[in-house]
Amino acid sequence: MLVIVGHIPYALNSPPFFHTANKYFNLANSGVQLFFVISGFLIGGLLLKEKVETGSINIKKFYLRRIIRICPAFFVYILVIILLKCVHVAHANNKDILVSSLFIADFGNVGRSWLVGHSWSLAVEQQFYLFWPLVFIFLPRKYIFLFAIVILYDLCYYVVRFYPLLFLFRGLFLSLPPVIFGILLSIALFKNWLKKIHHILMHPAWAFSLIIGIVIYFPRLYTPARFLRIPYDYIFSSLFLTAFLYYAIHCNIKNPVYKILNNRIVVYLGLLSYSIYLWQQIFFAPAYNFTVYPSWTIFPLNIILAVATAFLSYNLIEKPFLRLKAQLK
Repeated sequence: MLVIVGHIPYALNSPPFFHTANKYFNLANSGVQLFFVISGFLIGGLLLKEKVETGSINIKKFYLRRIIRICPAFFVYILVIILLKCVHVAHANNKDILVSSLFIADFGNVGRSWLVGHSWSLAVEQQFYLFWPLVFIFLPRKYIFLFAIVILYDLCYYVVRFYPLLFLFRGLFLSLPPVIFGILLSIALFKNWLKKIHHILMHPAWAFSLIIGIVIYFPRLYTPARFLRIPYDYIFSSLFLTAFLYYAIHCNIKNPVYKILNNRIVVYLGLLSYSIYLWQQIFFAPAYNFTVYPSWTIFPLNIILAVATAFLSYNLIEKPFLRLKAQLK
C-alpha cells in the first residue's frame, strides 16, 4: 500500500495531495524497506523452525520453494512487458529486461527502465534467499558476525563508493539492513532474548514506530530540510520498522494496530500483495514509458485495474504454483 501511494504521482490525473506527500516522505521506499524486514523475519523463522523440527535444512527444497513462489508470476510479467514492447506500446531497454530476468538489477546502474525498475527489490530478495540458508548451515554460531560485516559495509558506504568493484554491489549491501534486522528479530524471538524488555517494546509509543521510520527519510527528499538529515538514516529507519513489526505481532485484539492489520480487506490485499507489487508498475507509470496515450494510468482507474490484474495473476498463476509449493514442505 505504501508503494502504491508512493507511485500515484507518476500516474495521469493524480491528485496534488499525493505529490505533496511524496515530496516530503519516501513512501514507496519505506514500503519496500518494511517488505524486506518482514521477508527476513519470515524466512529466518521458517529456517529456524525447520532446523529444530528436522535437525537440518533441505537446501534443494528451500530453493525450489522460493523459485516457485517468486518466478512464475514474475516471468509472466516480464513476458507481458516484452509483448508490449514488440507491439510498440511500451518502452523498455533490452538490457534492462535481461538483467531484471537474471535478478541482478540491483547491481551497478542497470535495470533502470521504469517498467522493470522494481525488479531491483526482487533481485535483493533472490540473492538473500541464495546465501542465507548457506550461512545458517555453515556458520550456525557465527552468522551474527556476517551481519556485523554487512552493517559495517553500509556504515563505510561513502568510502567504499570510490572503489568501482565494491560499489557495484551497493544495491545489495545497502538493502540488506532491513532484511538482517528481520532475521535478527526472528532469532531474538526464537531464543527469547527480548523477554526482559518486552514490556518496554510494548509501550504504546512503539505503535508510532512505523511513522517514525518513514519520517526519518523526510530530510533526504525535501531539500530545505537537508540539514536535519541524520547519518545512516536507512539503518535507523530499518530499526524502527523492525520495532513496529515486533509491536504488531504482540499487540492484543483490542489494539488499533491489530484491528487495522487484521481487517478483512487488508488481509486480502496481503494475499494479493506480491501480484499487486508486480503489476502496479504498468498502471503507475509516467506517460513517456508508452508510445500511445496510457489511459490505464489515469487515477483512480489505475488502482482498480492494478488490483484486478493482481487478482487474476494471483488466482491464475500464483495459486496453482502455491499448491505445488505446499507439497515441498
